[in-house]
Amino acid sequence: MTLSTKIPTAEARSTTLLSVRNLSVEFPTEEGLVRAVRDVSFDIEPGKTHGLVGESGCPKSDTSMAIMRLLAHPGRISSGA
Repeated sequence: MTLSTKIPTAEARSTTLLSVRNLSVEFPTEEGLVRAVRDVSFDIEPGKTHGLVGESGCPKSDTSMAIMRLLAHPGRISSGA
């Protein structure tokens, strides 16, 4: 079996791998609604390295889990694409 290596065109290199627009995540609690993530937007391009950083307790994991559709119950994506 032979594998061929194709060099991507400029158009292919500029294609967005992941686009997140106005992502919001919320968790209902006994004390009320917790809006953990509010209107987060970003793009990830092929071949680029990105990091999601923040203090302990900020919703880094909730953002990632929402993108993968793996939010723990009772969390939900309230808006965004």
